[in-house]
Amino acid sequence: MQGCAPEDASGTVMAYVFARDEATGQYALGRHPVENLESLRELRGRDVDFRRGSELKSSSYERGSPFALEYTREADGTLVPADMHSLYALSLYRSMDKTATLLRAHGHVPRRRLDVLYYPRLDNLLTGDGRPELTDNAAYFSVGPSFLIVPSFLLNGLPMMLNEGVVAHEFGHAVIHQEMFGDLENIPGEGDSSWDITRRDLSAMHEGVADLFGMIVTGDPDYVLATADADRDMAEPRDYTPTKRQELFLGEGFEPHAHGSLLARAVYELWPKDAQGRITPEGRSRLLTATLATLRELKFEKNTFTLASFPNTLVTHLSAEEREAACAVLRKRMEPLTDTLTSCEVAP
Repeated sequence: MQGCAPEDASGTVMAYVFARDEATGQYALGRHPVENLESLRELRGRDVDFRRGSELKSSSYERGSPFALEYTREADGTLVPADMHSLYALSLYRSMDKTATLLRAHGHVPRRRLDVLYYPRLDNLLTGDGRPELTDNAAYFSVGPSFLIVPSFLLNGLPMMLNEGVVAHEFGHAVIHQEMFGDLENIPGEGDSSWDITRRDLSAMHEGVADLFGMIVTGDPDYVLATADADRDMAEPRDYTPTKRQELFLGEGFEPHAHGSLLARAVYELWPKDAQGRITPEGRSRLLTATLATLRELKFEKNTFTLASFPNTLVTHLSAEEREAACAVLRKRMEPLTDTLTSCEVAP
């Protein structure tokens, strides 16, 4: 009954969405502006394009059709999503657009609009390519690049796609890739086993820096907790031990999120804080600027790029006094990589 549907809209609309309260950190249904729309009905905006009926393949995807948002309007024009998927998708669009807007204000402009594949088809369950394992997540897909929004079957808390920190984390993966590699679909050394260790370091760095994006957007160092207790609280310091480093060399037991979390914890610990031990909004803004600059400066080269490459460059964006304190943290928390912390070498 498209002829009976409300008129499409662009620009900014007021709508009921599920969103995070900036003051309390709690998620609730509320009335908020949804901005930068080209088509409300299709959920296509300045930086993201929502798609339905997409089909995910092992190394590609079919885009499917434009999203079809179901909604009504109240007397004052406020948009009311008409079903669960419309509420979820509109809330997700707002969260992604807020993150993109923040990044634009700090100098990151996406090279192209990103597809958001909402509940894509995951056929060929017997192919053994891992697609059946995609659940309970909002994931970045390097092909496209795009985002995968898949059903939540196991978690009974806040769905991943509604967690603004998780959304910023996944958006962060696209930012990391673009700032480091531009339009390259495959990173250097792809398919070359001699690059395995370097690629694992990059994978861990991806997760750690993406965690920083989640914290920067929400201000919460444990933003994942609203959805699941995943042991990712950046405010809890933890050492990157020789045993942990050995996992990367062996490949067995290597889990990039765990390694990346240690990087994120170290950066959170070393970044300047206020008298209450918190990173202020201004501090988060400064960290975002420094993070983007660091990603642009990084050199991804075999046998020289490590998990420490990111913080080693990041500290160069601190004052001399701040860098001294930051380097003390890095030497303690990332002791197996101390010899690669060239920015922390003591001047003669």
